[in-house]
Amino acid sequence: MKKFKRWFKTITFGETKKYIRLTLWNFLDSFAVTIPYGVMLMAIYMLLIPFSEPDAPLPRNRLWILCGVLVLQLISYHFIRRKTYIDICVGFADTTKNARISMGEHLRRLSMGFFGRKDAGNLSTVLLRDYTEVENLASGLIPQISVILVRLALAIIVLSVFDWRMMLSVVLVIPLALPFAFMSYRKMGHISGELLEAQQNAASGILEYVGGIQTLKAFNMAGQQFETLKNSFKKQHRHSVGMELAAAPVGMVGRFILNCGMGIVMLAGAWLLTKGMLPPFYYIAFLLLSLNIYEPVMILFGFISDFARTNRSASRINELKNEQPLQEPGTGARPENMNIEFENVSFSYGNLEVLHDICLRFPEKSITALVGPSGSGKSTITRLAARFWDPGSGTVTLGGVPLKNMKSDELLSYISMVFQDVYLFHDTIEANIRMGRSDATMDEIIEAAKTAACHDFIAALPNGYQTIVGEGGSTLSGGEKQRISIARALLKNAPIVLLDEATASLDPENEVLIQQAISALVAEKTVIVIAHRLQSICNAEQIIVLENGAVKESGDHDELLRQNGLYAGLWEEQSKAGSWRIQ
Repeated sequence: MKKFKRWFKTITFGETKKYIRLTLWNFLDSFAVTIPYGVMLMAIYMLLIPFSEPDAPLPRNRLWILCGVLVLQLISYHFIRRKTYIDICVGFADTTKNARISMGEHLRRLSMGFFGRKDAGNLSTVLLRDYTEVENLASGLIPQISVILVRLALAIIVLSVFDWRMMLSVVLVIPLALPFAFMSYRKMGHISGELLEAQQNAASGILEYVGGIQTLKAFNMAGQQFETLKNSFKKQHRHSVGMELAAAPVGMVGRFILNCGMGIVMLAGAWLLTKGMLPPFYYIAFLLLSLNIYEPVMILFGFISDFARTNRSASRINELKNEQPLQEPGTGARPENMNIEFENVSFSYGNLEVLHDICLRFPEKSITALVGPSGSGKSTITRLAARFWDPGSGTVTLGGVPLKNMKSDELLSYISMVFQDVYLFHDTIEANIRMGRSDATMDEIIEAAKTAACHDFIAALPNGYQTIVGEGGSTLSGGEKQRISIARALLKNAPIVLLDEATASLDPENEVLIQQAISALVAEKTVIVIAHRLQSICNAEQIIVLENGAVKESGDHDELLRQNGLYAGLWEEQSKAGSWRIQ
């Protein structure tokens, strides 16, 4: 019973009361639909009276009453059907919308480690296709099935009142068809998982192919890579056909058995009629009502494939819901200052530990640079400072307050971030910069753009700040995207700034301008800079040198050169590389 409750709550997106109300309206809708069947039987009975009783007149007044009942049924059914349709198409659509928004809020609270494990195709399949599958089942199929089962039970009870022998002849074939339905359901349950996996792989392949088309064309591999995508389409097609083949026992054998039921009803009724054991009216009633029983059962069998596929979609939604988000405190503590400290922090990606018992302090209103070889843990430190993840051990604090004791929204309000991989949304340049502060004026946006050295190229665009950039910023160069992201961070004017290779894609002239802008922030901000180009961080008050996830050296530029250690070696190598020329 508990399992059924969990399943029912899943397919109704937690709106069980609204769903029960929708089902009740469907019952009323179904009852209104069946009224003409009763009226028809009554009319047939009245029309047969002169044949069974030759002296009896035709009951015209009663027939007119039946016509009036049909008119009332037509009027009432209009309003009932309108209410049911609105509840299904509008009410449940609103429920699905809220469920997707709730899932979006859930995803927002998950750590970045989750998104590292999941690809975009997987998430888009769940949020779009799986939710649609569950919505279709919940809004249409479940109410219909409930109505069908109730109508079937009522029909069997009514038929039993007329003649129990004829009732048995009607329902005899239904149990014979059920094994084929269960067999098909089990088979489709297995195939539906393979189909959903194939659909997810195809979606991921499309995103990867479109996103990497420039690289594929550059290396003349667009056709070769498309073969991989085409194979994923073929696999999806194969499993789709498999789903249809799995439904064949229900669609063919099950329907054949149910159709045989009509013959059994006709033969049984004819035999009882010739023996004088069944009135003619009862025989006609059973012929008409048996159609009303077998047709819904056939529809019910046809829902088997939808159930199998939707159950798999519901399971995937539940798996996503069960992902544990970062823990949020009931009432967030406020930091006393903007000092960031790492106290014996270790962190792992899966089984690979990338930070080992790190102790660091980033003083308020100063610039700290993180340098070191690739993979030394620099970017991981900035992500931990923004609480994209929680450390495996140790504590990260802001102003003496552990980040776990702060609400994520409040923590992020103190931080502006400019990372190496810049993402711009498919919107205007103004909107992308305004993300830093939604209530900023246009003058403030332009001032931030000027400080980030991107106002001139924006003004030169055909629509200026109203120019639409492609998804991810695909219509702009790497340097242009990065400068816009810096303008966004400057507009936010947060007391902490995290810069991860922020000047990597800039030409020397604009790099100087950006460095000047960052230098202007030092008196007001706590700045953490990651840079491979050591010339860009020479003036930092503190330089921390990392190697293999541990602090190797620390100090300012001159101190580190005098130590003649790893930093001095990196400085010498970059000085030699700076004089390199193509021979």
